[in-house]
Amino acid sequence: MKRAATLSRISVLFALLALLCAFAPACGASASGEKAIKEAVRKHVEDNAPWPRERVRVEFFGPMPEVAGLAGQADLQVRSRAGERYIGRTSFTVRFSKGDTVVREEAVRVRIEVFTDLVVSTRGIMRDAVIGSDDVTVTSKWMDTAPAGILTDAAEVVGKKAVMRLNAGTEISRTMLRSAPVVKKGEVVRIVLESGPMVISAVGLCQEDGGKGDLVRVQNISSKKIIFARVMGSSLVRVDF
Repeated sequence: MKRAATLSRISVLFALLALLCAFAPACGASASGEKAIKEAVRKHVEDNAPWPRERVRVEFFGPMPEVAGLAGQADLQVRSRAGERYIGRTSFTVRFSKGDTVVREEAVRVRIEVFTDLVVSTRGIMRDAVIGSDDVTVTSKWMDTAPAGILTDAAEVVGKKAVMRLNAGTEISRTMLRSAPVVKKGEVVRIVLESGPMVISAVGLCQEDGGKGDLVRVQNISSKKIIFARVMGSSLVRVDF
C-alpha cells in the first residue's frame, strides 16, 4: 500500500512537471514577442520623430497584443497614422507578416514625451518692460504636448517688450511679446533699396512705430508716396525687392 501511494505521488509530480514545461515555452515566447514589439515601436518613433532620439521617450499603456503564437515566426512592421506628430498619446499599427502575407495587425497605444527647451522668466517682468538677458533663462523638461508659439532660444526674447506682466517662472511664448520700437512714428529715417550691386537711398518719414524686422509704412519725403519698408536698425529701413 505504501509503495502504491508513493508511486501515485510520484506520478502526480511528473504530471505537474510536464504541465509546467508545456506552458513554459509559450510564456517565454510571449515575453519575447512583447519585447520585440516594444523595441520595434521605440525604434520607429526614434527614427521618425523630429527631435534627437535622446530627447524622446516612449511609455506603453493598455494591454499589449497577444503574440504567443507568432513570436519568432513573423516579421514586424510598425506603421503610423497620416500626420503623426510623435508627441502625446497616440497609437501605432504593428503588422505581423510571413513573407508577403500579412498575418495580423494590432494597435499599440503609447505616450510620447519630448525633453523640450523652454525660455522662462527668472523674476517678475512688468508689462511694457524691455526684457534683458538677466530676466530669462533656458530650462528643459519632459512634455507630452507641443504648446503653440513656445520659445526655446533666449535670443528670441531678449530685447522684446512684454505685452503683459510675467511672473517669475513663466514659460514665455510669442504671444506674450512684441518688438521694442527701433523706429517711431514721425521719425526721419533713411530708406534703402538694394538690387544686386545697386544701392538707392532716400529720406523718409516713419508713419508708425516698428521693431527690428517689422514691416512699417514710410512716406518718401521727396515723392510724398507711402511705401512699406522693413526696419533694419535705428533710423534705417529697407525696401524688400
